[in-house]
Amino acid sequence: MKRVEYKLAGMGRHKDVERRRALLEGCCSYAEEHGLFGLTLRPLADRLDTSTRNLLHHFGSRESLIAEIVDRTLVTHLAASRELLLRIRDLPAGESSPSVTAAHVTAVISQGLELAWAEAHTPDGRRRTAMFFEIYTAATRDPELQQTFLVPVVTEWLDPMAAAIEAAGAAPGAARSVASRILAVHRGLLLEDLALGCNVATDAAHRDAVLAIRTEISRATSSDEEGVRDPAE
Repeated sequence: MKRVEYKLAGMGRHKDVERRRALLEGCCSYAEEHGLFGLTLRPLADRLDTSTRNLLHHFGSRESLIAEIVDRTLVTHLAASRELLLRIRDLPAGESSPSVTAAHVTAVISQGLELAWAEAHTPDGRRRTAMFFEIYTAATRDPELQQTFLVPVVTEWLDPMAAAIEAAGAAPGAARSVASRILAVHRGLLLEDLALGCNVATDAAHRDAVLAIRTEISRATSSDEEGVRDPAE
């Protein structure tokens, strides 16, 4: 998806910042409900009780509007996980630290995943999750979206988790491997839940996955555990 730098040629009206913000909120809500990349301006304008001309005045083009919705989705996603990410980043990273235990790291990550799972099952959270995966999938075929959206939503979770697990005593490669599996299982089950609808089996699978984190991190941080190796070796 090409990002479009737009200019309001021949349109000298001063944009109302608050009106623009309100319109963007409405556009995001509409896209969460109806889908993003198939968005067309006429139905969107009708829903927001405005005109296509007014949307173009504020956003320049359909492509520019979609790019702004993608940016807003990224910010919203990272903001929703900010508390967990800050708690993880507050743990000393890098070399193993006596103040960082596997139990502490496990508790922080487990609680964060449980909160994220619960949030994804609210009506608003379910719509946001659906659009998140719509953009996530599109980014696999779009080099620009890959860099601006896909990389951040992976590394913003993966890097602090891996650093915290390493600080608790795991080798760097093992810490990265465990963090990757945690993120992959969590997001995979979110996608399964979207596909199948809220169901007991997927919910139980996520609970089991959270419980399994304890074993994963314990094995990775136990240097004397037989058979545990750094995947980087």
